[in-house]
Amino acid sequence: MISRLTTSAALLFCLTSTAASQTHSVIEKDATVLGFKIHYLEAGNGSPVVLLHGLGGDGSRWAPNIGPLAASFRIIAPDQIGFGQSDKPLANYHTGMLSEFLIEFLKVIGIPKASLVGNSMGAGVAAYTAIHYPDTVDRLILSDMPPYRLPAGAAAPPPRDPHWRQIQNGVTRQETREFFRILFHNKSLVTDAMVDENLELRLRSAFTISKLLESGASGIGGMTEEEMRTIKAPTLIVWGKYDELVGPPERTGERLLRDISGSRLVVIDNAGHLPQLEQADDFNRVVTDFLKLGGTSSSTR
Repeated sequence: MISRLTTSAALLFCLTSTAASQTHSVIEKDATVLGFKIHYLEAGNGSPVVLLHGLGGDGSRWAPNIGPLAASFRIIAPDQIGFGQSDKPLANYHTGMLSEFLIEFLKVIGIPKASLVGNSMGAGVAAYTAIHYPDTVDRLILSDMPPYRLPAGAAAPPPRDPHWRQIQNGVTRQETREFFRILFHNKSLVTDAMVDENLELRLRSAFTISKLLESGASGIGGMTEEEMRTIKAPTLIVWGKYDELVGPPERTGERLLRDISGSRLVVIDNAGHLPQLEQADDFNRVVTDFLKLGGTSSSTR
């Protein structure tokens, strides 16, 4: 079933962990995982829910979501290995590596099973984990996930302009501004201050981003359609209606809906690739409702 949400609520948008702490009591912590530091934010009590950021981000990308979700759950928002304040080993990064670090991280902090909420690259990590480590995943929420492998014999999509890849790993203000104007439906959110904050964040993770883009292009750590169909965790798919990066919900969103049995797709209006930021109230509501109700029992496909 596809639900469509409309809202004109204004976004109070910030990408810093300080902003997150203003909405709820958030604790910053570090854990040692496979010999490397993983930095994370934690708030709330109850069933554990892990928030996984996208490419070039960190745990603070969930600033408008941590407080509201922590009212009902124990929220954990890590800087994935190679990003933010976590260590950045010189390694060949791919989705499988990030997933393995996630599993080891959960072991270190004493969580045998958690619900995973992922946006963009983080959604890919969440889906990979649900496929390869199903006993560790309670419920699954995939937001604006990049495409996964097409079936054998399917026509490949046309290659993108090389400039697209350049701005994905932008290392100048202009490249960063151009990329974030693609990420957001409301272009007025792309302010000078936001560009500067994210350029600094992206520069710190430039090596990681480059390696992940390389592995993605070569298929390393990717997922097949057959593997996606093995996901058993109750799954909610959330999509920004005007996603310019991975495309509108009619592409990968509805493909996920077909491939993951019993899943549900919610399309959030007035949002691009980052609906958790552009329409935080809607995002928080649908995520909370899904996690509280236990999944997809009332959904149809």
